[in-house]
This record gives sequence, C-alpha cells and structure tokens, in this order.
Amino acid sequence: MKLLDRYLLRRFFQFFFFALLAGVVIFVTVDSTEHLDKFIDARAPYHVILQYYYLYLPYIIYLTLPVSVLLATLFAVGGLVYRNELMAMQSAGYSLWHMLGVLLGVAVPLSAATLLFGESVVPAANHQRKLLYLTEVKKAQISTSTKQGRLYIQVGPNEFLKMESYDTESSSGDRVSLHTFSDGRLLRRMTADRIRFSGGVWVLDRVQIRDFGSATLAVTRADSLPRPDLTITPDDLANVRVEPEELNYVDLRSMIERLRNSGVRAGKWVVDLAFKISQPFASVIIVIFGVPFAAFRRRGGLVLGFGLSLLVCFIFFGFMQVGKILGYQGYIGPEIAAWSGNVVFGLLGLYLVIRVPK
Repeated sequence: MKLLDRYLLRRFFQFFFFALLAGVVIFVTVDSTEHLDKFIDARAPYHVILQYYYLYLPYIIYLTLPVSVLLATLFAVGGLVYRNELMAMQSAGYSLWHMLGVLLGVAVPLSAATLLFGESVVPAANHQRKLLYLTEVKKAQISTSTKQGRLYIQVGPNEFLKMESYDTESSSGDRVSLHTFSDGRLLRRMTADRIRFSGGVWVLDRVQIRDFGSATLAVTRADSLPRPDLTITPDDLANVRVEPEELNYVDLRSMIERLRNSGVRAGKWVVDLAFKISQPFASVIIVIFGVPFAAFRRRGGLVLGFGLSLLVCFIFFGFMQVGKILGYQGYIGPEIAAWSGNVVFGLLGLYLVIRVPK
C-alpha cells in the first residue's frame, strides 16, 4: 500500500469514528430526553436504563453508519482540498480515480459487514431491548409469562380474529371471536372459549356461530370445529407484537409470505424488507458521491465545507426517511421507497465523477 493511501485511510477512519461516536451520542441524548419521564414514572433503576441503551447501541450504529461514512468521506477529501494537499497529490500522479478506488475498497467490505451485522446482532438486540422496556418500564407481563395480551389481527381477506390472550408455549388462546365482513357489513360472528393448534390445524372449542347473511338470524353450536382454512401459524401470532427491526431478512420475508397467504396486506413489512438491503449498500453509493463532491474547490474555506457536508447529510437522511414514509402509506412501491435515495445520490455521484478534474 502506498504512503498516500495510508494517509488517506487514516484521515478517513479518524473522521469516521468521530462521526459515528457523535451520532451515537446525539441519538442517545435525544432518545433519553424523550423517554426520561417514562423511566422516572416507572422508577427504573440505573442498571436497567444502562442495559436498555446497551441493547439499543447496535441498532443506533446500524442506522447512523451510512451518514458517518458520508461525513468521513466529505471531511477527509474536503480537508485535502482546502489544504491544497489534493493538488499536490495529483501533481505526483495520485489521481482522483485512485482515491475513489481506495475508499471504495473500504466501503464495499464495510457494506458487507453492515449487512451481516444487521442480520445477526441487531435483530436479537432489538428484541431483548423491547422485552426489557415492556417488563421493566411498561410493567407488562408478556415476556415472563409468555402470554400476550389481547390480539386483533386480520387472518383473511374479509375475516378478523380477536382473542383476549394467547399462550405461545401451548399455541392456544382464550375467548376467541372471528368476524367475517362483506362490503363493510358483518356476515358472520363466530365465538369460541378456546382456540388451539393441533395436528397442523387450528381447532375452536365450544363454538357458537351467528350467521347474519340471511333475513333471519341463524345460530349454530359445536363442541369442536376445525378451521384448516386459517393459514396463519402459531409463529405469526407469537410475532404479532414483533417489529420488523427485530427480525432478520429471512424471518421477515417468511412472515410476509404467510401474511400474504392469509390475505393480509403487508405493505409496511415489505418496505422494511427492502430497506434491509438498500441501507447497508448506501455506504458504497455515498463514497461514489462524496469523493467527487468534496473534491470540487469552493470559496469560503472550512466553514462553508463543514456546512455543506452537514447539509448533504440531512438531504441524504431526508431522502431515506421520506421514501420510507411514502412506502408505508402506499404512495410508492417498496423498492422505490428503499432505493430512491441511493439511486439519486448514485446518479449525482456519477455525474460529479465525470465533471470533476481528475
């Protein structure tokens, strides 16, 4: 490795770790301020709060890493420009293409590591953090007794399931009702004392069915009624309270498929699935954009450069968040929502690479 390569990488990692640390501190400060009243009301001990943010740390790093790469690229290359070091390096035959290649050599494995980190460490830590918050701050019992509270979910195109409690260990629920609608009108209401998963099929015990489809109300009863048409699984019910950031790519995709088979719209989950690939890949796009953008010589010195760097970071982060919100609302497709920021900054980066003096 050339001496100038080592110098460039040293500058990059100095800014990278500083930006990552600053991002973590800002994130924790804002979040702790938002949740301070909840911690105080619950009289949570200090070790619980510290454990909560210790478990939060992997997700914070995962979220702030692309922005940290962007700041490190802009500050490292921009510093070379403002100190006239880039001009001297280019005079010695150190081209901008070579500089871009060196930083891409860092960004590609960093993206791969981010993807692996987001699939292994982050989901487990997020799940443990959520359980800790529910049990120690919200004083809920679902993690200790394995029983979830009242559930109300869609299990078919026109059918909704409600149960007062669900036990994940026995795959059974109590005080169940199933409502079937058509054009906003209730056609059937099925109530049962218990629902259980037996032999790969959901079975309702002590059932009463009220059929509102005809002119007169029809009521039937049964001691036991199998429902093989219910395609939702015990794992789906156990994960009703689970957020997408608590699942890895494979588990999230499997849940989406089961929800779709049950006729349930899974728009939010599909958007988050697309972001699990686009977000780690953003580090590569950011380097392609950041190197030529920072290499342009501007008047105004370091203050202007610092301001422009922060502005670019806010614009990039805004693209990601706006795309996610529009995807959640269904205004744009999940792939467009997840990749719009990368595509826009990637195209701008290629344009700047062509325009900037090499």
